[in-house]
Amino acid sequence: MRNTSKNGVVGAVLIGVGCGLTVAGLVLVIPACANWSLSLTEQAWRRGRESVENAAASLGEFAGRTQQRFEDAAKTAKSTTSKAAGAVETAARHVREYTS
Repeated sequence: MRNTSKNGVVGAVLIGVGCGLTVAGLVLVIPACANWSLSLTEQAWRRGRESVENAAASLGEFAGRTQQRFEDAAKTAKSTTSKAAGAVETAARHVREYTS
């Protein structure tokens, strides 16, 4: 009977040690997991912000190129319009001279 009670005490002590080690492991693991998840969240946030910045830069480049093309088109239109106006004026002068 003494042996059985001794085994019971040893079993209880081992259960206590196991519970203590479990608590110590959780105390070490929980902050590590929290730090890991926060670093992953920060990386995702940084990647998202860089993607938005890249998109904004691309839109800015597109807008700049588009504006340049519209300015070139406006210059061409002015030049063509002035040439056409000159041709119309010359034609009108010839008609006036011919009809006079």
